[in-house]
Amino acid sequence: MESNEEFQLKSGIYYKGEVKLESIIESIKRNPDIKKAGSVHTFTGIVRDSSVNGKPVISMKIDAYDELANKSITIICESLKQEEGIIDVKIIHLKGDFDLSEDLVYVVVASAHRREGFEVISKAVEMYKKEIAVWKREDFSDGSSEWIH
Repeated sequence: MESNEEFQLKSGIYYKGEVKLESIIESIKRNPDIKKAGSVHTFTGIVRDSSVNGKPVISMKIDAYDELANKSITIICESLKQEEGIIDVKIIHLKGDFDLSEDLVYVVVASAHRREGFEVISKAVEMYKKEIAVWKREDFSDGSSEWIH
């Protein structure tokens, strides 16, 4: 068996390229309680080609106050793990410079049954979008940019 190092993969902020979805799934599957799970759910947030206001986006930069963001992410994950049927929850938010369609965030949930897994994936996404100290700068096709919290 491989080292237990990947099981130690913690939820939090990482630089682009440091963590891949596959390694998060493997980390979840190394959880000693994984035998209780009947499903693993994933959500991947990617860079889209338009802002909330419809302005054409060509790239994005993500930055974070790591210490505060990591604390918030840990609280979210621990809170969601208390839900019935939830085995594990990991949220990985990437930072750096991103092109269109590149991965920005991963949420992975192991659950006893699919119903609670789908519910917790949705809750996790809503919670991290509201609660973590992450900023994004959208770069627009007209040469302008805007920082958004």
